[in-house]
Amino acid sequence: MLTITELCDRLLYVESDRWQCSFGHGEPVRLGLVLEAVNPGGGEEDEYSFVIDASLIPQPEYLDGEIMEEAKAEGAKSREEQIRYAYEGYGGVPVNIDAVQPAKASCGFSSFVAESSIRSIKAGSGEEMEVRHLRDREEAMRFARDFYAVYASVLFGFIDVVLDRPLPAGKTSWDRIRQMAKK
Repeated sequence: MLTITELCDRLLYVESDRWQCSFGHGEPVRLGLVLEAVNPGGGEEDEYSFVIDASLIPQPEYLDGEIMEEAKAEGAKSREEQIRYAYEGYGGVPVNIDAVQPAKASCGFSSFVAESSIRSIKAGSGEEMEVRHLRDREEAMRFARDFYAVYASVLFGFIDVVLDRPLPAGKTSWDRIRQMAKK
């Protein structure tokens, strides 16, 4: 079952009991997806200035005990507050959510969800990728909930490939999840 939780006016958290990865030993780690509406231009807002950043993190029950203790010490009592603390404090594994359903390929259905503009940008790796830009934060959050959250399950059909991607500093996405997960 898919659960969608609003963490604040710019963050959604999506999870399913089927979303997990395994390190080859021990219990699998269940994963969640944080969808964040961001304005990459900062204060400058053009007609379509918001994009959705997506990151994988362990579900709270699978987060490292030290992270959970820090969250509680900082006043994060509820599950939602703990998820937000872990994401904002430790990040996650960035994923290209448009790779699930490429922006141009999804224009038909997605146009019923929100009006958007597709633009190419350079990723941190130097490669160009298409990214959907939305009119404002509210529109971006609605799109995240009604479109990205629904199609996110596709990511977990090839989670090994997603986690094999290298991250800066010579680490892989597996390393990031392992670092955040219970030992």
